[in-house]
Amino acid sequence: MSSEPARNPIPSRAIHPWPWVALVGALLILVGLQLTTPNLVGNDSYFHIKYAEVMRDAGVRGFPPAFPWLPLTILAPDRYADHHLLYHVLLTPFTLGDLRIGGKIAAVAGAFAMVLAFVWVLRREGVVPLGFAVLALGASSADLLFRLSMTRVQAFSLVCLLVGFHLALAHRHIALAMLACVYAWLYDGFPLLFVPIGAVIAAEIVTERRLRPGIVVAAGVGMAVGLVVNPYFPDYLTFMWQHMGDKLVEREPLRVGKEWAPYDPLGLFANAAASMAYLAYGVAVLGEGRWKTERAALAALGVAVVFFALLLRSQRFVEYFAPLATFFVALAGGGTIAALDRTRRRVLALLLTAVLVANVVGIGSMLARRSSKTPYDRYAAAAELVAREAPPGAMLCTTDWDDFPWLYFYNVESTYLIGLDPTYLRNRFREAYWAWVDASLGKVPRPSDVFARQLPCAYVMSDRDHGGFLDLAATDPGLEQVLANDQTVLFRVRRDGPPPQYPISPD
Repeated sequence: MSSEPARNPIPSRAIHPWPWVALVGALLILVGLQLTTPNLVGNDSYFHIKYAEVMRDAGVRGFPPAFPWLPLTILAPDRYADHHLLYHVLLTPFTLGDLRIGGKIAAVAGAFAMVLAFVWVLRREGVVPLGFAVLALGASSADLLFRLSMTRVQAFSLVCLLVGFHLALAHRHIALAMLACVYAWLYDGFPLLFVPIGAVIAAEIVTERRLRPGIVVAAGVGMAVGLVVNPYFPDYLTFMWQHMGDKLVEREPLRVGKEWAPYDPLGLFANAAASMAYLAYGVAVLGEGRWKTERAALAALGVAVVFFALLLRSQRFVEYFAPLATFFVALAGGGTIAALDRTRRRVLALLLTAVLVANVVGIGSMLARRSSKTPYDRYAAAAELVAREAPPGAMLCTTDWDDFPWLYFYNVESTYLIGLDPTYLRNRFREAYWAWVDASLGKVPRPSDVFARQLPCAYVMSDRDHGGFLDLAATDPGLEQVLANDQTVLFRVRRDGPPPQYPISPD
């Protein structure tokens, strides 16, 4: 392992109450956003916290637990791979009480861990105005605040990227290999670690005229170990390709979450204007000849540019671009900000505070509106009825692919046709997927021709937005309405004979 290069001591001004005030403020904002809604933020949050409870109940002897709930997808029991394995382990302590409260606390803990990593790495790199950096982070994007409020793995993924950037700069090979191994268990997006590593190598070529590829080898070895010792190896690799392949290579239009689509120009400006301004300012500062010597800032620029390119392709990358653009501007422009006179620093602080307040108010209002329209228990009655009346393992089908987490939160006794990602069903049984799409959109005169004859559904649940399907289902003798409320309608499937059979062995 190569030794860490000598660094300049952190200026005494870095140890200032401002960062601690900013960190307390960040924590209060994260908690406050959770208090604006009784819901967990985001659909998948319900799945993650519930599955963590399943993992906790299985115990050490039952680790990893079986996954029988999506048998017709690429997450079928014979090929299941948990691409958030370590994250679900980390969630288990938050499942000891009310799962909604635990999920909210877990979301705050993950987001605050990211903020702490952000501050820690900047401080290690000698950045002085840490309070400004935290303030700028909150002002960087409203969507960042929204996505950090979800009970999802991305906050910890950012921790890995920030710490990985620091370890790569220091060429701490063993520590970097260990981080890469942990990252491979945490999340299937672990190859993102090569972005900061590649940026550091490129920056060293530019600023020092030397190539030191050891950090690539260290990270690669760590990832390989994490993959091979993973309990889901080699299915994990197969899943990664099927999960990400459809996102990287367009095949056919699917009803995937809008987070995979790019922002329209207005949306990009509304959610990333501050981050793009940070990027432009940092480039202007480095353009004064400093790019030839500022290794860390130049590497951070490379990271920010890569994630900006990804953001232009998919809006979900705002959760990476916004904090990493802020990280870059702190490295590149921190000294310039620190050198401003007191009046200008106050003006800048007021400007950032105004943007931060607007972001917080906007996201808080949006979360409150969503909870009134889609309460957390909107599918509870339907899920519990099926769990109570249907035999274990009976399939509950839905007309939307993203209803699964809400149902799973209340019913782990049933199985489900589709969930978490529409490609999971499409990639395994393409004809069944498109038949389901047509029936759900009201394009099949008798929906039971699909849900009873082509699919092994015992029940079908629809929200009130699927008017075409509901109109046809109301007159379909193959579907019996058993529950209706202002949120959902539930049908029992009538069929003569056994349900259709699908292969359960590996394809």
